[in-house]
Amino acid sequence: MTLKIKRYPFYVGITTLIVAIVIILTGMFLWISHRESKAAAIQMADRLFSEINEKTLERYENALESVAVLVGTAARMPAMATLPVGGGISYPGLPLMLETLSYYDYLFSLYTGYDDGSFIQTVAVRDNPELRRIFDAPVGTAYVLRSISVDADGNLKQRWHFLNRERQITGQRTDLDPGYDPRERPWYKRAQQEDTAFFTEPYVFSSTKVPGVTCAERLLDGDGVFGADITLNRFAISLERQKVSDNGMLFLFDRTGRIIAHPTIDPIRVGTNETLSFLTGAESDDPRVRSIVAEYQDNPVDIHNRTLEMQIDGSAYLVRSTELKATLKFDQILASVAPVSDFTGHIRRMQQRVFLFSGLVLLVLLPLSLLVSRKISGSLTQLEFESRKIRQRDFSKSVIFDSSIKEIHSLTQAFVLMKSTIRDYTARLIQAKQDIERLFTAITELIAGTIDAKSPYTGGHCKRVPEVAKMLATAAHASKEGPFADFRMASEDKWREFNVAAWLHDCGKLTTPEYVVDKATKLETIYNRIHEIRMRFEVLLRDVQIDAYRQRLAGEADDAALQAQLEEKQRQIADDFAFVAACNVGGEFMADEKIDRLERIAALTWTRHLDDRLGISQDETTLKNRQPAPVLPVVEYVLADKPEHIVPRTQPDPFDGNTHGFNMIVPENQYNLGELYNLGIRKGTLSTEDRFKINEHIIQTILMLKRLPFPENMKHVAEIAGAHHETMIGTGYPRGLKKEQMSIPARIMAIADIFEALTAADRPYKKAKTMGDALRIMSFMRNDQHIDADLFDLFLQSGVYRDYAEQFLDTGQIEAVDISQYLSTEKMNIDH
Repeated sequence: MTLKIKRYPFYVGITTLIVAIVIILTGMFLWISHRESKAAAIQMADRLFSEINEKTLERYENALESVAVLVGTAARMPAMATLPVGGGISYPGLPLMLETLSYYDYLFSLYTGYDDGSFIQTVAVRDNPELRRIFDAPVGTAYVLRSISVDADGNLKQRWHFLNRERQITGQRTDLDPGYDPRERPWYKRAQQEDTAFFTEPYVFSSTKVPGVTCAERLLDGDGVFGADITLNRFAISLERQKVSDNGMLFLFDRTGRIIAHPTIDPIRVGTNETLSFLTGAESDDPRVRSIVAEYQDNPVDIHNRTLEMQIDGSAYLVRSTELKATLKFDQILASVAPVSDFTGHIRRMQQRVFLFSGLVLLVLLPLSLLVSRKISGSLTQLEFESRKIRQRDFSKSVIFDSSIKEIHSLTQAFVLMKSTIRDYTARLIQAKQDIERLFTAITELIAGTIDAKSPYTGGHCKRVPEVAKMLATAAHASKEGPFADFRMASEDKWREFNVAAWLHDCGKLTTPEYVVDKATKLETIYNRIHEIRMRFEVLLRDVQIDAYRQRLAGEADDAALQAQLEEKQRQIADDFAFVAACNVGGEFMADEKIDRLERIAALTWTRHLDDRLGISQDETTLKNRQPAPVLPVVEYVLADKPEHIVPRTQPDPFDGNTHGFNMIVPENQYNLGELYNLGIRKGTLSTEDRFKINEHIIQTILMLKRLPFPENMKHVAEIAGAHHETMIGTGYPRGLKKEQMSIPARIMAIADIFEALTAADRPYKKAKTMGDALRIMSFMRNDQHIDADLFDLFLQSGVYRDYAEQFLDTGQIEAVDISQYLSTEKMNIDH
């Protein structure tokens, strides 16, 4: 298929080039500025992220370290080892605990638990309405004091006191969080195993049901544990206050992918039985969180402590993650994220100004370039006009034109000279083309004539098939409606291609031996071998006669009896030979009983006294030497299948690599000349090997035509010529093609080949069919889908069969034909 390219005037090309240069330069500037500015922005963001992360973690870690130091210091204070009594107001460590809560606003509560179950806790309410609601505390409550101590009866009793900012008691309760035992809490149990201060995993505080973490350490004397609580919402508040960029944020997560703190999303889920769970990165609705957590879990080394660019939901983001100190035993990671656009906004504004300036330049250059390019292209336009005249073989005198541009002036002079030269050579080429076409046509027809002359069994087949094929192709080409309404032999080249394919459709028969094509009897090769068989039966007649004379001389029986026996044997021998001769003709079907009789006759023997390897060809000698020569005289069967009768295949692959999809079954041997084997052919005179050799002509046709360097306009010659033995249902040969796999010209060839073969009067082996008989047979073939039904209907309705008959058939074959009885059923229904 020819690639169609839209053509434009020269001035349009010049103008387009100028516009393209401006656009490309602008684009390159924008790209370079974008790339360099983006790199600078990423470097700036890297420094900013690094500083923010470091400062945020520093505050975070300092707070945690302060809490750890506080807890460690308090755990070593003797005051903290004192058990609380009463409501805990007199507890020696209480002033320090309250002072610490007032100073460190990120602390939620401080407490000490003891091995006997005693417990004292101070909670920083700071007049928070939510906490006051939880504790049911009065307005103005700054602290909640909780104590569990041993009463006078030796039982543990819990008391709650509410203190204002002046640390005065404003109320009390005893019914909150009953059954609390510090020794059962996770921080208390873990403290028994740790030597220094530690942070727990997040959990729900018993009294407030608020999630948080605890920093705890065992008291110096080992009889209790001091702890400090920090609520998780303190982390979120801290992250929310830290500004990264206009659209950036910080969030905290751990190595398992859980979100610990987020500035806008509460990741904490409190379940039944105070179980605490965290929203994971994969469960988050924030695509930034999902992507960053997933990337950290997949490539922790790549994302750790370095700023990198990530594509998140189609947008570019800058991301940096930093881990907390390992010494804190708090396995969490701080992530900072912001869109790249937050750092490149000034770049976009600069690019917009460059783009606007480029547009103004284009507005000025466009009309100027059009004016100049039109001036230049005037001479080129005239050259184009003259070239179109040459293409149309118009060599008339040209209008004088020139150009002030040196290169175009030289081109004009060269064009004038070229036009004169082309005019002279064109005339010669046209004549040469016509001569070559006439020569090629003559050679094609010569080859076809050679095939026809090679054997009387093909007659004038190769000459007449192109005639009927051309008639049918013309009818299909002229169709205005029906299945061939769109079929057109659109050019002289198409007709030439079809004509060559028709003339050469049987060119492969040049390779088929004549004695196979002309095989009139089963034993025929170069000659009819029935004569050898007859001579053996002559020997049998001689042998029985000699045997009768021997018996008569020996007096073994009276002459009359011996004569009767001799005549009976002679009659049987003559009858057996007549049967063998009749089998050789192949006129009747060989039933099983005939095969059995052949085998009985083949068992008869005769004696050979002379060497059968004398006076034979080299090929025969090679075949016989496959078996050692017998010792003479030798007894042989009158009918035999000998090893030398097997002619091996000289060409193992008759398909020549089979790149064309041939699917014919190839017999093992080239020929099998066995006498009994050939006489036993059930029908006709051809063995399996003979039949393949004849059918192989179509394979050779395709291979021969494929090897010819046909021009592009004749590339379908092999396809058209090589399909006339195919059927519409894939049962033909040599490739088993179906209707949809064959072109209309190829299907036309099948009908032309069959009709010519049926009506040919120059075949010595058969009587020519009349026109009516041929059409009737072809209608059966149409019903069996051996030929195209639509083409056969066209063959009938267009009168092609009649036109051909009037030119090529004998008058005795031409008869009146009612074509309605041969039309396809569907066509007859439409016509009626």
